[in-house]
Amino acid sequence: MTVRRVVKTDIVQPDPGGSKGVQMLAAMKQDLHDRLWNAQERWFALRAEGATKHDLKLRGLREHGDPNHYIRNLLFTGATKRSVEETLKSFVEFAHEKFGAQRLEDLGKQEFKAFIEDGVARGLAASTLEARCSHLSKLGALIGRSEQYFALARRTAGRIRELGRTAALDGPQRVTPSPQIVARAIDILRSWDERHSARTGQPRAYHLAARLQIETAGRSVSVTDRLTTGCLKEGTSIELIGKGGRLVQAPVSADLYAAIALYLGKAGDPLAARRGYQLAWRRAVQAAGGRAAGSHGLRRLSTREFYRLRYARRVEGGEAPGDARRTAREEAVERLGHSRNRSDQAACYLDPAA
Repeated sequence: MTVRRVVKTDIVQPDPGGSKGVQMLAAMKQDLHDRLWNAQERWFALRAEGATKHDLKLRGLREHGDPNHYIRNLLFTGATKRSVEETLKSFVEFAHEKFGAQRLEDLGKQEFKAFIEDGVARGLAASTLEARCSHLSKLGALIGRSEQYFALARRTAGRIRELGRTAALDGPQRVTPSPQIVARAIDILRSWDERHSARTGQPRAYHLAARLQIETAGRSVSVTDRLTTGCLKEGTSIELIGKGGRLVQAPVSADLYAAIALYLGKAGDPLAARRGYQLAWRRAVQAAGGRAAGSHGLRRLSTREFYRLRYARRVEGGEAPGDARRTAREEAVERLGHSRNRSDQAACYLDPAA
């Protein structure tokens, strides 16, 4: 990808800093906010009628050969909406200042490419740039130009990945703590939870959220804000609510199940506050002697351990190493809540040799 610097001689600026320009920009941002809000409301209406994200993807594949055909103009969670809105408001501001854009429908290929190239020039990581492409593709669906934006996003993301492979861009920083660091960090969290309870009289279960994440590879939101007494199922199974509201039955150890059930019975729902847990986990990893790492590192470590055990079990059962490796990799990706054949997810969560 060639970085093109946008100079003032190329720019049409109808006084974007004046009062009229400020009003136009505010109107564009409000229009964007309203469209994103409606995108989430559309999903809520479909879900109330019994639709699932999986069903919509299958329908897209069946009718158009495209699993995302019916979901591009939808937003499934509040967190996704906030993330997409942050990117797109930056895009709108950029396009207004650099090109004089006055309506969302004014935004096209020129603005798209310049926004990504600006990110490259400012040294954004490949993962951040790919997220920008994905969010811009969502905008295309909201302004009636889904195919154009999708094609742009796919081509641009491919070039970004290539630049990432050649080290022309910074790759994502995925810190995965060792099992030893994780064990120490969970012990530290347990002591902090006990101290918090003694000081405030309020119970706290950050260490249980961490244990649940390492046993299930669940997302942090699934083991905190979304974990309630209703998630406790028969035996020692816990139902996790994943991305897009997808439900996953996850078996856990008997002692962890009992500890969570006891805590929820006394403290009530939910198990923990996600943001507080994430901040505490990062501090606990540092206190345990590890590099500062987000709670997603637990999801990666859990996935790698799961893959290792599944691979070893299949090889011991007489399966050829190549076949065992492929099947164990597919099972590990499926456990994360993705389709079995998602090679990109395998690359994100597993060692390169897996």
